[in-house]
Amino acid sequence: MADFAAHLDRDRLVGRLSELVQTASENPPGNELAVARLVEGYCRSLGLDVAMHEAEADRPSVVARWSGEAGPTLGYCSHYDVVPAGDVRLWAVDPFGASISDGRMHGRGSSDAKGPIAAALEAVEILRRAGADLHGTLELELVADEETMGFKGAGYLVEQGIVAPDIAIVGEPTSLRVVRAQRGACWIRITTNGVAAHGSAPERGISAVRHMAELVLRLEETLPDITHPVLGGPTVSVGTIRGGEKVNVIPASCTIEVDRRTIPGESEESVLATIDEAVEVARKRFPDMDAEVEVLFKSNPFEVGEDSPVVRTVAQSMSEVTGRETELVGFRGASDARFLFEAGAEVILCGPGDITLAHTARETIDLHELEQAALGYAVSFARLLGPREDS
Repeated sequence: MADFAAHLDRDRLVGRLSELVQTASENPPGNELAVARLVEGYCRSLGLDVAMHEAEADRPSVVARWSGEAGPTLGYCSHYDVVPAGDVRLWAVDPFGASISDGRMHGRGSSDAKGPIAAALEAVEILRRAGADLHGTLELELVADEETMGFKGAGYLVEQGIVAPDIAIVGEPTSLRVVRAQRGACWIRITTNGVAAHGSAPERGISAVRHMAELVLRLEETLPDITHPVLGGPTVSVGTIRGGEKVNVIPASCTIEVDRRTIPGESEESVLATIDEAVEVARKRFPDMDAEVEVLFKSNPFEVGEDSPVVRTVAQSMSEVTGRETELVGFRGASDARFLFEAGAEVILCGPGDITLAHTARETIDLHELEQAALGYAVSFARLLGPREDS
């Protein structure tokens, strides 16, 4: 590790991150072309085999490979699209200025997730300068579209068979903790159908809103009483509601959209069973309830065991770099890790940055932690692609 540390260049690392932050790549609308070209240039300067792949015009993802001797493929996946900066008046600094104060870089994308990308690029630079030999392939999967669910970025690369790593690290702001499990998401639209009538005579109609009000209360009631050691339990929340046409008309229709987060062991079928149970409980009060249920989107939860080589290796490497034991945690949100897991990879998330600052007007990254991430990644890459015990 000491040899690797000698090759870490803070100015180069921070300089790349500054250029990345200054190259706006807000999604929506998804203007990632300029930042993709910047990343492509960095990867070519590192001597990697680089290709760009587009699911949609001018929204490319970069795949850059360093192939050594025969061995597994280690994917490092992170995204260079960012959420919109929003009202600039809420920012104390220019959100794309990459200003530095008190040892932190400020700006949209500084931690989510251009900081992890800069750290991974520096890790490759360290390995190159240290003359590391890889027993396998290191594959940088630097992608567009993660902030709008990733189907045109990592999802496209997996779907097309462009990437299929054996093991993977996903760069997200985890404060250098190792995420070994992630919740899934199931977005569901529920519509109750009623009968319209004049508002002065509600008994002549059937209020779809009244039925929906009862159903909403039952969704939490029928949530399964289960838990996961690092993810906690499943959750359900109603994100939107629309119903009725006019204040003096009994509403004939009401629609909600439900965000249902899942944990390992749950499936789309089991989730829909709990929704059906909620409908049946609501029918005890309103036997004439007419409800339709439609799945809009789903992503599966996943977990990797504590004893998995990728978990142990990355946790040990980060511990050695930071001088403290690396915490193993779960990730409550969604990330591109789900695509790589479903492609067969043993995948974890780990990166510099504080997730609680992401998507806010206070987004920053600690530059010392950024350096630790670069060194920790370098050590992890070298160990995961080191000589096999039987060689």
